Amino acid sequence: MKNTRTISMIIGVSLAAASLAWAESDASLDDLIRDYLSVRGATVQVAPPAQLARRYAIDLTGVVPSAADIDATRELSPGEMFDYFANKPAMPHTGGERPYVWVNLLKDADHFLFSNSSQFSQVTHIREFRDQLRRVYAEGWSYKEFARWALTSQMFLNRFPSAADRANAAFFLFLGRDSFSSEVPVGNMWNTYALRNDGIPASQAETNPDYHVYEYAPERCGTAGVVCTATLWSQTGSIPAEAIDMVLSSPMFAEAAVERYWQRFLGSRLPGVDFPEIRRTLAVGFAQSGYDVNWLIRELTTSAAYIQEMMFR
Repeated sequence: MKNTRTISMIIGVSLAAASLAWAESDASLDDLIRDYLSVRGATVQVAPPAQLARRYAIDLTGVVPSAADIDATRELSPGEMFDYFANKPAMPHTGGERPYVWVNLLKDADHFLFSNSSQFSQVTHIREFRDQLRRVYAEGWSYKEFARWALTSQMFLNRFPSAADRANAAFFLFLGRDSFSSEVPVGNMWNTYALRNDGIPASQAETNPDYHVYEYAPERCGTAGVVCTATLWSQTGSIPAEAIDMVLSSPMFAEAAVERYWQRFLGSRLPGVDFPEIRRTLAVGFAQSGYDVNWLIRELTTSAAYIQEMMFR
């Protein structure tokens, strides 16, 4: 399509397949989806253009398409239709932000940002977290590098002050499940952070910039009662960077992201243990894209599963 830009081309980092923990499939995503439907006695029934335009517009811009949008996309392929709506300029409801970025940040708010209450994080920290997350959609920043940054961000450290809390949060946010009891000690590795000033009263939460500001303090681990080492999946570490490497090197990292975005755009869970090929293929592709969320969203929303006619979804 003329005058459009495929946002999934922002990052071109690839990873060697041998380094992945999954077996790659020779089948394409659409082939696998067709196989999945076939064994259930169903086939792909492509939605009419007006229905697809409405779906893309709502999912990628947050509003229904105009009559001009429907007319402009009538002859477009799903990929071209995605590009048309994903590259829409700022709209009145997005406060100057590109709608594609705005709507994805809005969808991520419940998962990542939790609460604007100063009980958990100062507003400045939430804004910083939002701005870093924005880079994932606006600049194609690697989701893996965002996760690495997020797990040492002030908002994460404030919101989850105990070792157990941090372990559970890291697993929930980026591995898609709570940590098991044997995995909880991994949170100890975050104990190398200490409050800059733990004597500031809560009444100064909104006025004192040092309230709940954490700094890396490895000497804290020599203090009695402070444990900074842990073993996770036969790996032992003692600093936050090692804890984060353990979590983000898990195959569950890519699979959890794929699952979350599939649910966001398809409205249901990925096919389960009876048909794991779709999950594996998406996870491998996501990793090979350099953990590019824009690639993943485009892959999902141009797939045979997404373009199904409404009554067959």
